[in-house]
Amino acid sequence: MVADEGVEKIGVILSGATTSFAKCEIYASAENKVEESMIVVIDSSKSKILARVEKIVPYNEFYREGDAFTQARRERMRVPTEIARKYKIAELELLGKLTSRGLSEITAPPEPGDEVASIDISRDLKNIFGVDIGEKGYTWFGTLYGYKNVPIPLDVEGLTMHLAIFGSTGSGKSYTTGYLLELLSEIPCGDGKVTALPAIVIDANGDYLDYFWYFVKNRSFGAYRNVLRFVFDNSYAYRRERYEYPDNIKRITIDLEEFSPRELAEMIIAFRTGGTLNELQVAGLEMALRRLKEQYDWSFNDIFLNTAYFNDLSNEIDRITQIDKTIHSQTARAIKSAIEHFRSEVVTKYNLLPEEGIATISSEFVKDITDNPQLSIIDFSTGGATGVPLQIKQLVIAYLTKMLYNTFTRFKIEGDERYLLLIIEEAQNYCPNPSTYPIGYTLTRETLSLIATQGRKFGICLCLVTQRPSFVDPIVLSMVNTFFIHRVSVDDVNFVKRVTGGLPKVLESRLVNLGKGYVIITGQMNILGFPVFCEVKDVRKIQPTIGKTNLVEVLSTKSVIKD
Repeated sequence: MVADEGVEKIGVILSGATTSFAKCEIYASAENKVEESMIVVIDSSKSKILARVEKIVPYNEFYREGDAFTQARRERMRVPTEIARKYKIAELELLGKLTSRGLSEITAPPEPGDEVASIDISRDLKNIFGVDIGEKGYTWFGTLYGYKNVPIPLDVEGLTMHLAIFGSTGSGKSYTTGYLLELLSEIPCGDGKVTALPAIVIDANGDYLDYFWYFVKNRSFGAYRNVLRFVFDNSYAYRRERYEYPDNIKRITIDLEEFSPRELAEMIIAFRTGGTLNELQVAGLEMALRRLKEQYDWSFNDIFLNTAYFNDLSNEIDRITQIDKTIHSQTARAIKSAIEHFRSEVVTKYNLLPEEGIATISSEFVKDITDNPQLSIIDFSTGGATGVPLQIKQLVIAYLTKMLYNTFTRFKIEGDERYLLLIIEEAQNYCPNPSTYPIGYTLTRETLSLIATQGRKFGICLCLVTQRPSFVDPIVLSMVNTFFIHRVSVDDVNFVKRVTGGLPKVLESRLVNLGKGYVIITGQMNILGFPVFCEVKDVRKIQPTIGKTNLVEVLSTKSVIKD
């Protein structure tokens, strides 16, 4: 139970309380100390109840609408406020009953006259949260707003139910994502030991490259055994930096052998059409791929890398059309156009298939980074994906998500339990909401929906990061059970309220004006059972360098005019 030392009585409960709401008249001595979002404890006769200040309403009997002093105020005459009845009412959201095991359900409302006290949460972490710092499976995040020494415990097991991080540009969402990576690089696992959750980050703007550079300089980052950076063949990073860091910078290559003929046919047709699948085209290409595989045992990679083999694929499509008459000639032309487009972009232009050896992004790669926990950054920034269009990035993500799903399904069938966190920045570009963000090219929407709905059963933890949550597929977001919410656009407020299941009024009102470094956490990872308002300023061990500007300093080196 919460200790009484160091607490201050701040008010008294009024009539009309329920098991979820109460009003408190604030004592005069505490009127300037009580703030909205403050956590307090109600000292009920039967139990102690934790509550949050939702609203503070000041009252003065000489300043009521239409009262006897209306005209005097109108004429700017002096009102004798020193003799008026003045008081403040705090509206409280009741959070839970304090027990030796943390918070439990409130079964009886507080009584009128029960006193309300401040609480030194830092001295009662175990009693309030039910866990203590360092306990197995919990990581401690930021600090509770208004309490500098009170971090928030997050249940790492909740990651399997997926999470999302929302925030408009400059709100701190990437800082928070990086901070989570730091926490997940040192997960307490008992006896003072720590482990790390293997992670793949789709880095849209280079926000996570600080972790790569930190690792190559120090050869350590938490419990991660390695930090890898994947870049495109024609990128600046691959041309200039891979020679200095050959063990950490890898060219992005994919392995078509990871797919069945049906899955590969779907990807090729979707790549040509922008996401739309024509069943006749898919079936025809599947048949041709399957026949070549059975007759010659060529790998799918070789079929597209070797010109002679590729010509055989084209000839097989003609054979199916002219001899078997299984598909129409018009369908055959569309299929041949699709495979030619695929080869032109994937093989010739962006060199995404391995000429020899194993692809860098494959099931073997997944096995390695989950055997030896590693952080893998797929760099889609200008440096790592120089001149690469969204369609190619979507193809890589479509391949990655389908390959991950197949690989983890196989792990599960074999009884090999593994876990991986997949973080996707700019998520609206990969699982868009067609009604609000019709980008016209959505190769990845279906595979990400598959990960969101089924991946949790196999150990794939999905983290979606976006500045416009209403642009993300609501079906995918409906599978997310933990939310980190920074400042969002006015247009996104109602959407955020809907997908999170609602927020307390005091937090809801802050959504559009949260300062940088403040975040609302709600959902499965938050063991408190109610949304919390946190501060995440200067908490990262590895400070971000991407996005920092020196506008005035640079301009000052140019022409300066004196006053």
